[in-house]
Amino acid sequence: MLINDSEQITTVQIKTIKNAKNIECETEDGQTVKLHLTKTQKSDSLFWWTLFKIRAAQLWIPIQTATQTLLAFDWLSEPVLN
Repeated sequence: MLINDSEQITTVQIKTIKNAKNIECETEDGQTVKLHLTKTQKSDSLFWWTLFKIRAAQLWIPIQTATQTLLAFDWLSEPVLN
């Protein structure tokens, strides 16, 4: 798991994708969380294709702990601020 001073980021594996409101993930310590998607993500067919490929490959992905949303940037790079 990523160690962050504020512990705002954690990693999860997608376990089930039932629909846009029901994507269950598991944290490294075994907790189940539901991934929350934005309106844009919900309607993006390439995003969905990628999400299913990430699930099939059992990749670990970063999410914001408080909101349970995907990061807008890679956890290895600096965030782009507007």
